[in-house]
Amino acid sequence: MGAAASIVAALTMAGPAYAAEKLAIGVGGEYTQYFGYADNDTNTGDFTGFDAKADGVLTFGGETTLDNGISFGVEVGLKTESAGSDQIDGSMLYVESSAGRLEMGQTDSVAALMHYSAPDVGFGVNDSDISDWVLNLSGADADSAFQSTYLYLGEDQATKINYFTPRFSGFQFGVSYIPEFERDSNVQPSGDIYRDSIALGANFVQEFGEAEVAIAAGYLFADKPDGVGSAGSDAEGYSFGANLTYAGFTVGGSYANTQGNPSGGTDTATSFDGDGFDIGVAYAFGDASVSLSYYKGSVEDSVAIAGDSDHSTIMLSGAYEIGPGITALGSLFRSEFEADSGADNEGWALVTGITLEF
Repeated sequence: MGAAASIVAALTMAGPAYAAEKLAIGVGGEYTQYFGYADNDTNTGDFTGFDAKADGVLTFGGETTLDNGISFGVEVGLKTESAGSDQIDGSMLYVESSAGRLEMGQTDSVAALMHYSAPDVGFGVNDSDISDWVLNLSGADADSAFQSTYLYLGEDQATKINYFTPRFSGFQFGVSYIPEFERDSNVQPSGDIYRDSIALGANFVQEFGEAEVAIAAGYLFADKPDGVGSAGSDAEGYSFGANLTYAGFTVGGSYANTQGNPSGGTDTATSFDGDGFDIGVAYAFGDASVSLSYYKGSVEDSVAIAGDSDHSTIMLSGAYEIGPGITALGSLFRSEFEADSGADNEGWALVTGITLEF
């Protein structure tokens, strides 16, 4: 019996089980339409002006619960904007019971899903999408800690198996197995990219009177791909994050360190060895909220060039809940990208948007 089958058996050891009714699929999701102005000050040519961008996912999902209390469900995400060949934003089947939750499919690892970072109520400072507005002139990989403390390292949405324990006394633990990075189809593994990856995640969430504390830690490791020379390396990363909420205020931050090479380990001319951190504070009052956050990241980037590529962003954001599932948001941010090649950009952007959750 395989590992996944063993976990399923453990989750479903509750005697005969029958569903009250067949699983039905519903539609939910989130859609944001942005409009903003960006001013890029580069030494290779400027882009300055207005633009409109969209970000959203339609989620098709359903769940059915057996008479013994065990739930089976499915989730499939469809990107609402044109995304080339990557239109599906994850798909998985899950089994959940008092013994925990098992997920199988294209989803994030437990190291990313259980992570906490600095609060931001707007566009989001801990996000590689910042470079959609302020141009990143470096070759720094988005899967490194250069722009985000969420551990991906190139395995984002690769087919995997996740298991989460039940939460007890505020603690929850998780483990992921990822057969091969960037594998999101049924083809046999080629063996020439990062493989046999293990991710670990843990967090603690607890209320102490009027205060709530959330602390997280994550780790991800993958073997060096076959056929890659000595310039390549194993992929490895770890992260920490925490939030403290009290009297409407949330203070938090996170840190991540990453090592490895892009393109599943095959691009040995580029390295995402580096680290990054964020820190921020948010305040909620009634239907409105504001936040101020900061991100700083550095990565080796081109192996042949001495020095690192650096990034920093400071962001002021606000949000207002217009109605149930309808939120207006805005962010003013300044970002600086300095490539190890010498190219640099000091730009800023003002972005507004409306988010619909359904």
